[in-house]
Amino acid sequence: MHRRLMIYNPLGIGLLTVLMVVLAACGSNNTTTGGGQSNSTPTAQAQKCGGVSTYPNGKLANETTAKQVENCFWQAYQQCQAATLSFTKSGLDAGTIHAFTIASNNGQCSISDAIQTYIAPNPPRPGKTYACTSLTQQVDGLHFASCGELGD
Repeated sequence: MHRRLMIYNPLGIGLLTVLMVVLAACGSNNTTTGGGQSNSTPTAQAQKCGGVSTYPNGKLANETTAKQVENCFWQAYQQCQAATLSFTKSGLDAGTIHAFTIASNNGQCSISDAIQTYIAPNPPRPGKTYACTSLTQQVDGLHFASCGELGD
């Protein structure tokens, strides 16, 4: 079974379902966001590709922006350049924020997903960081693979 993250889908078919499946599928490396030392490129130097967000009904807030953000993140990954991409899945009064990061660790490219949840009107709570082993761009969007213990 292969699960996909579709940041861009011009037909809008099944975007939320597939997006929720893949984001839920990224496994945990059992670390919390923030703190600790790393050999990765500092986030302050990372290219900020931008953010993608959905409305409570699951539709993209802006498909054009989503495609631009996807392309920026994909280009950075191909060159193993530090970059960030944020994805916010909004509900009526709660949501999830995913901060995807590309880093170069001793010449090897890595992808992480720091997840936070929130319930309005409170600020987001710290969450866990998940690691994926690779990223591909396909017609229907970006696909994150081998995301921890839960797979693709």
